[in-house]
Amino acid sequence: MTGLHAEPESSRRRQAGFTLLEVLIALAILAILMSALIKIAANNIRNLGFLENATLAEQVAHNRLLQLRLTEERPETAEGWEDMAGRRWFWRISRSVGHGMGRGVLRYRVQVFADGEKTPYVELIGYVPEPS
Repeated sequence: MTGLHAEPESSRRRQAGFTLLEVLIALAILAILMSALIKIAANNIRNLGFLENATLAEQVAHNRLLQLRLTEERPETAEGWEDMAGRRWFWRISRSVGHGMGRGVLRYRVQVFADGEKTPYVELIGYVPEPS
């Protein structure tokens, strides 16, 4: 021979790629990371639904307070249903006494519930002038 040394076949195989154990460890790490990302995405979707409902409920509450300001009626309590964004919302209004704002101003609390819910999505406090 001309002095060239041939590498043994076993060392060529080791340099050619990853071992099965290395591949399995990498896949295990990837699976753990992917499951964490899926959990984060699921939490974000759940929070998005709550925030959407809270925003719509707040709009319903603002509508009720605006309706009080635009009419001459100042009921002690009132309740009803409103449809918004394809959903049905139950609202309840109650007037408070002794709020410290002085004469001529009434304090109202508006609660808005999603259809079938027991706890309100929104509680809004608003002040409405007494009719003259």
